[in-house]
Amino acid sequence: MITEALTQPIQRHLDVIDVSYPKSQLTWSAPKQEWRHFAQCILLTSGRCIARFKGAQLPLEAPAIGWFPAGMMLSVEFSAGASAQLITVSEDWLIPAVKSQLDPEIPYRSMADTLHTIPLVDEGKTQARILASFDSIKAELFESIEGTRSIVAAQLTTILTYIHRLDDDRLSASTKGIPGSTLYQRFLQLVELHFREHWKVADYASSMGVTERRLETATRRDSGQSPITLIQRKLISEACLRLAHSPLSVAEVAYGLGFKDPAYFSRFFKRNTGSAPGQWRREIRAQEFIQDETFAAWP
Repeated sequence: MITEALTQPIQRHLDVIDVSYPKSQLTWSAPKQEWRHFAQCILLTSGRCIARFKGAQLPLEAPAIGWFPAGMMLSVEFSAGASAQLITVSEDWLIPAVKSQLDPEIPYRSMADTLHTIPLVDEGKTQARILASFDSIKAELFESIEGTRSIVAAQLTTILTYIHRLDDDRLSASTKGIPGSTLYQRFLQLVELHFREHWKVADYASSMGVTERRLETATRRDSGQSPITLIQRKLISEACLRLAHSPLSVAEVAYGLGFKDPAYFSRFFKRNTGSAPGQWRREIRAQEFIQDETFAAWP
């Protein structure tokens, strides 16, 4: 599929939308055709916007950046006077960007499959750098000359790298308020980065240079739970998010979370929630007719 897609006009797989101080509210809606295969990235430089999902919504206030995995966002409403750029990119064009091997410690594939909303609070330095990547992609979109695919992939990788840095900074800051040891806090950060790769407890312990026994002692002392329980909680939380707010099939949700067998994912989900994924999704969506809840991320 990807080889065929990359030989087609770039405009079918990539778009950059400028939002320049509209006089009234402006709404962008995801393309209906192949919607589930397109991811979006919003760089909000002034004003506010609200990203809408199935049965939920997520407000952003400038300056901020948001990354929305394929098939998640239905639409986004920009307030009057807002300024932003929005990239929508197909999975076929995203794959080359997430296969980067230059920084193997950065989980690009997992990042692209994860919702990120991050305030930009460094006096515009990071915002200016990210904006340069948006401008470069936009220029390639209109010129579409030799080397376009490489430049687009490089700029998407750059954007994801900045998001990784910002997320890492935010995680470090947020864990300062979490009771417990530095070891426990670092473990939570690593879970955020590697849960889709299905790292074993031994992998986390090795990454932190401690024994599994020491890691378990730290997590039980600081949270009352074992490392494997915390890892599984994160997987279930992300599964619920996808099932509730995206059109992805149960199998697609399973593959997106690193499960090789959808049937095993279904058993894992039911064991932890008491309901099969499809049944859980139907029950949650039935509640949409009663109540529209604001999105809240893990934990």
